[in-house]
Amino acid sequence: MNRRLNRRRTLPATLAVLSVPWMLCVAPPGSAQVADDTKPGLSLEPCHLQGYRQEVECGSLEVFENRSTSEGRKIEIRFAVLPAVDETSEPDPLVFFAGGPGQAAMETAPFVRAIFSEVNETRDLVLIDQRGMGSSAPLECELPEDEAWLLTTEQRREMTREMLKQCLAELDADVTLYTQDLANQDAHQILTALGYEKVNLYGVSWGTRSALLYAHQFPEHVRTLILDGSLPIANAAPSFAAVDAERAMKELFDDCRSDADCSRAFPDLSADFDRVMARLGDGLEISLPNPATGAPLTLLLTGQAFGDMLRSILYSAELSRLAPIIIDRAADGDYRPLMGVSGFAGAAADTMTLGATLTIFCSEELARFTAEDLDRQKGPGLLGFQMVENLQTACEVWPKAPVPELYRQEIRVEAPALVLSGDLDPITPPRWGERMLEHLPNSKHMVAPATGHNVGPQGCASELMRDFVASGSLDGIDGECLQEIERPSFFVDLSGPSPGPVASPDATEETDDATTPSEDTEASR
Repeated sequence: MNRRLNRRRTLPATLAVLSVPWMLCVAPPGSAQVADDTKPGLSLEPCHLQGYRQEVECGSLEVFENRSTSEGRKIEIRFAVLPAVDETSEPDPLVFFAGGPGQAAMETAPFVRAIFSEVNETRDLVLIDQRGMGSSAPLECELPEDEAWLLTTEQRREMTREMLKQCLAELDADVTLYTQDLANQDAHQILTALGYEKVNLYGVSWGTRSALLYAHQFPEHVRTLILDGSLPIANAAPSFAAVDAERAMKELFDDCRSDADCSRAFPDLSADFDRVMARLGDGLEISLPNPATGAPLTLLLTGQAFGDMLRSILYSAELSRLAPIIIDRAADGDYRPLMGVSGFAGAAADTMTLGATLTIFCSEELARFTAEDLDRQKGPGLLGFQMVENLQTACEVWPKAPVPELYRQEIRVEAPALVLSGDLDPITPPRWGERMLEHLPNSKHMVAPATGHNVGPQGCASELMRDFVASGSLDGIDGECLQEIERPSFFVDLSGPSPGPVASPDATEETDDATTPSEDTEASR
C-alpha cells in the first residue's frame, strides 16, 4: 500500500526532516485531434484538473515497469491534453517537463496555461505525470509533521532513515526503475501514440535536464526546446547549491544596501544575518504560534534550517522582498515572519513525490559527485550544505540504479533552443544557462534581471516563447524587452513595501547592459 506524503500546509516539515526537493519549480492541470478514436492504444476522456476550471482530456498508458525486459509489473502513466482553442491548429504540441525532480506535471496546469495561453490558441499543451510522480504509480512516502520539530539534526536523520525503510517496505515497486531516461521513454511512447510527429519542449528547473535528455534520446521528434532555469549535465545537483545560494544572498544584501529605504531600515543586514546564524548554531528551542493554525508550537531551529528556509524564499523575487525584514526580526528573536513566509514558499513541495525525487537524486546526481563536489559544500557558507547532507542520509537507505548510460554519452541537440535564466536565481543562476549552451549548438541564452527561479511568467518572456514556438526559429527572437524587469521594492516593515522598485546602482538611462552579466563575470561570483 502506498503512503502519501503528508501535505498539510503547516510549517514545512520537509525542511526539518529531509530538505528535498532542491528546485521548487512553479506554483501549485484538439489539434493532432487527440480525441480521435484512431489513436492506437489510448482512450481519452473529458476531465478536470486541480485548480483549472476548463475541461481537458485525460488518458493513461500502461507500460512495463521494467522496460528492458518487458516482463513483470505494469504501471499506468497518466497524462492530460489541453486542446488547442483553434480547430485548425498546428500539429506539434508544447510538452511540459516539470521540475523537482518529483513534481506532478498535471498539477501545474494553471501555471502552464497562464504563460502559454497564446501558444494554446493554436497548439495543444501536454502534461505527463512521469513514472513515480503525481498520478503515475507514485513513489509516495509519508513524512512526520510536528513530532520532528524538537529533534536534533542527528535524531532527525535517524528518523528519516527509519521512515524511508518503512516506506520501501510498503511500496509495491522496484524504485530503481524510475530514472529519467525510462520516464522519457514512457513520454515518447505516449506522444507518438497520440499522433504527434514533432513536439516543442518546455522544461523548468529539473525539467530542463529532462527535456535535454529527451531531445538527445529522440532528436528526430523535437522541433524546439525552451529551457527555463538550466541544469546542464555538468551540474550534478545539488553539488553547487551552496555556492549558488550564497551568490543570491549576496545579491540581496547588495540590492538592499543600494536602495535608500532598505538600507535606512536595515543598515546592518549582513551582520544581522551572521548574528542569527551564530545564535541558532546547532539548534535553539523557540516557541511561536503555528502560522497555519495559530496553535502553540515549539521547535528546535538550527542555523542550517534557517538558511535553508531563506534559500527557498530567494526563489521568488516577490517573496525575497520580505527577506530583509525576516532577517531583521530574527535578529531580535522574532521568527514568526520567517515561519509564515517559508511555509508559503515551500507550498510547491505539495506537488512533489518524495520517492521519485530520491530515485533520481541518488541514482543520477549524488552518484556522480566527486570529492571536490563534497568539499565545495563544507566551506563557511550555509545555504545548501544541509541539503547535501540530508540527501546523503536518504541515499544511505534508498536503493540506487546504476548511473544511466546517457550520462556517459556526449549530449548534443541540434533543434533550436531558447535558454532563459533569472539573474537572482539561487539554484540555477545564469552561469548554468551558459553551460547548457555547450549541449545546444543552435541556441540563444537570455538573462532576465531582477528575476529568481523561473523566468517564464516574468515580463515579456511569454511573448518571446510564443514567437519562438510559432516560428520554430531563433531568428528575430530578441530578449531586450526582458531588461525592463525591475526588482520589486523591499518591505521595510510589515505594512508593505517601500514605494517604487529597487534601482540598480549601475543602471543609467542610456544602458542597462550591466543587468546581463557576461559568462566570465557570472562564473566568478
